[in-house]
Amino acid sequence: MSTTITAGPAALGLRLGADVSVGDGWAERALVVPEGLDGPPGILQGGLAAGVTAPVARVADTFGAPLTSVAARLHAPTPLASTLRTRVRRAEGVGRYQVELAQDGCLLVSAEVEYGGHDPAPLGLDLLGLATVPFPDAVPQQEYPSCFVCGPSPSHPCGLRLHPRPGPAHTIVQPWVAEEVLAGSAAGVVDPVMVAAVLDCPTVWAGMEQLRAAGYLGALLAGFRLQFYRDVPLAEPLRIVARCDGLDGRKLRARAAVVDEDHTVYAMASALHIAVTELP
Repeated sequence: MSTTITAGPAALGLRLGADVSVGDGWAERALVVPEGLDGPPGILQGGLAAGVTAPVARVADTFGAPLTSVAARLHAPTPLASTLRTRVRRAEGVGRYQVELAQDGCLLVSAEVEYGGHDPAPLGLDLLGLATVPFPDAVPQQEYPSCFVCGPSPSHPCGLRLHPRPGPAHTIVQPWVAEEVLAGSAAGVVDPVMVAAVLDCPTVWAGMEQLRAAGYLGALLAGFRLQFYRDVPLAEPLRIVARCDGLDGRKLRARAAVVDEDHTVYAMASALHIAVTELP
C-alpha cells in the first residue's frame, strides 16, 4: 500500500489502506498488522484485535462524535506480520457500524462499533473499590513472555511491560501513566486502541489462579465489550483494575476498568476468555 491511514497510535505500526472498494453496502480496505504486537507469540494481542475495529469504523463515520463502545467477537487468532481485509458498513442506529477483519476468507474478528459520544459512568461500580487500595507487588509472568502489554520481554519498542499485580479475591490493581507515544489523534488523550489493549490482559490475570487450579495454562480472548465514559488522559496517574467474575467450564469472565484515585471511571471492559491447555 503506497498510501496508508494510521489505525491507532502511529508508533504501533497498524495501518489501513487508503484505497477502498465498495460492494453490497460494505467498504473494504487492507489492514497491515506488523510484528511485535504479540499476545501469545505471533498472534495479535486480543485487546488490540478488538480495539482496531474502532479506527476501521472511524474512517466510515461522518458524525465525528467520540467513541461510545466496541463490542467484538474474536473468531480466530489474528496473525502478526500480515495484511488483512477489513470491511465496514452502517448498522442500525445513528453512529453505529459493523466491522469485520478477515484473512484469505477466514473471519477473524467481528464487531459493532458506536460513535455516539460518551455514556455516563455507572453508579455503584464494584471495581471502584480498588481505586484506593495499596498496590500489590508486581509478579512478572512467563506464560506470555512477549506480550506487548504484560510480557516481560516484548519485542516491540513501545511494549508496556505492565506486569500483573494480583490482589485478594481474584483482582488486579496496576498503576499506569500513559506515555505520549500512546496518543491518538486527539491531543492529550490515549488512543482508544491502546485502552482496549491495556484492559484485556488484566482480565486474564484476574482469573489465572482459577485457571491454573482447573489445569489450564492460560486463556484466549473470545469476546470483548469496551465502554467509554470519558477520554483517558496521557501523563496522568491512573489505575488499571480488574476482577474475575468466575470460571464456568472453559469460559472465564472478567471485567477491567481505567480509574483514578478520585474514583473517576474512564473506560470499562467486559471480557470472555476461553481456557486452553496450550497456547497457539
